[in-house]
Amino acid sequence: MQTIETNWEDEENNRQVSFSVAFSRQDDAIEIQAVTPTQVTFLCPDSNSPVRSIGVWTDKGRDLLAGQLHKSGHLSTIEKEIEASLAV
Repeated sequence: MQTIETNWEDEENNRQVSFSVAFSRQDDAIEIQAVTPTQVTFLCPDSNSPVRSIGVWTDKGRDLLAGQLHKSGHLSTIEKEIEASLAV
C-alpha cells in the first residue's frame, strides 16, 4: 500500500481540504483504500487567498469531510491523477 498527500479545492464552500490517500495497485487499476482529511484552509471568497487553517483531529470531522469528498465526485479525479503519476 502506498500513500499520497493531495488537496481538494471545494470552491462552493471557499475552502481547500488537504488529505492523505492510501491506495494499492490491482493489476492495471488503482484501488483507493482510505481517505483521511488532515487540514482545512478557509479562503477569502473575493481574493481566494487563505484566511486561516485548522487541523482535522476528530473521527467525526474526518468522516464528514471524507463523505463530502465522495459526494463531490472528486475521488475519480484523484484516481486518474494517481494512475497518471504511476505511468511515468
